[in-house]
Amino acid sequence: MVTFQGFAGGTGFQFVGNINLRFGTGAAHTLPAELGALGARRPFVMVDPGVLQGNVAAPILKALEVAGVSAHVFSEIEPNPRDDTIHGAFEVARSAGCDSIVGIGGGSAMDSAKGVGLLMTNGGRLADYDGTNKVVKDLPPVVAIPTTAGTGSEVTANAALTRSGDHYKMSLRSPRLLPKLAIVDPLLLRTLPRSVAAASGLDALTHAIEGFLSVRASPLSDFFAIRAIELMAPNIRAFVANPENLEAASSMALGSMMAGLVVSNTGTGNDHALARALGGLCDLTHGVATAMLLPHVMSFNASARPDRYYAIARAMAIPADGTPREVASRTVTEIQQLLQDLDMPTRLRDVGVSQDKLTAVVDVALKNVGPNPRRTSAKDLEKILMAVY
Repeated sequence: MVTFQGFAGGTGFQFVGNINLRFGTGAAHTLPAELGALGARRPFVMVDPGVLQGNVAAPILKALEVAGVSAHVFSEIEPNPRDDTIHGAFEVARSAGCDSIVGIGGGSAMDSAKGVGLLMTNGGRLADYDGTNKVVKDLPPVVAIPTTAGTGSEVTANAALTRSGDHYKMSLRSPRLLPKLAIVDPLLLRTLPRSVAAASGLDALTHAIEGFLSVRASPLSDFFAIRAIELMAPNIRAFVANPENLEAASSMALGSMMAGLVVSNTGTGNDHALARALGGLCDLTHGVATAMLLPHVMSFNASARPDRYYAIARAMAIPADGTPREVASRTVTEIQQLLQDLDMPTRLRDVGVSQDKLTAVVDVALKNVGPNPRRTSAKDLEKILMAVY
């Protein structure tokens, strides 16, 4: 039972939920019909290279072929996708006469699909659109098909893309970036490697927690955030142990989607501010970064919204009795145990991050801590990074 403490009936808020979702086992096979309904005849299909090589996308591509859909497949997408790559992909899509974009994979593929769609109708350089509400024209139909339970990009109005020149990870935010359709099929998660399942799942859990603690949270985002935690917290271990566990996979896929809907409205806090900077400047995998930062950021934020830690504890099936400090400590301990159980790295130095990069990471991250519930200085971010270093 969620209680919205501190919300007054006269308090206003905004929540954007204009999504078109098809969820279920086998849902990916509906892509040809869904493209037809959108009026798309020649899609540009952006597939994560690992997904393509692992034949996860093969049945989807075959269904397009059988349906007579002329698709152009592009798979040259790197983790933390760079704007130069997306500009190159756009030129390929334009030359092929494509009228729509399909992103199949994790956040990299789906965000890249949004980037290509943006360029199709808006032109210019992707760097022109870094920030909020700079996209002035609607995109052609974008269909997002996640193959991880992680970013929630299939339902967000955001795209995280790296600026090649200085490795700065941009955050493009506009309602026009919402995909026209999200197809979430738990069967696509079956072959996920353990490390990817763990990192992406923890990223999704971080979305739900940061969104719930955000200063921009609302009663609607709270509802989805708590439900996402309730779905993911008891299932993530079973899912990582065996992604073919359909009940666990379905819970993770649905929870991840809900968490994406949350952060599209609430933004994220210190965890994602630092993780995006680490991804751009140090090329650290996003899910690994958010996971190792999570217990430290949760500990830092506990004093700002102590009542919310009771709700997080209940959602994670942790005893929620005692003082706010005790409950917050239990939630942090549970997250630390989760990282250990899922064999996640817990120190930045163990994943190739050089200490001499940390000052630059702080400088970039400090620009994106607005939604964090506790006021944050550069020194605060330095302490968090050194605690996890």
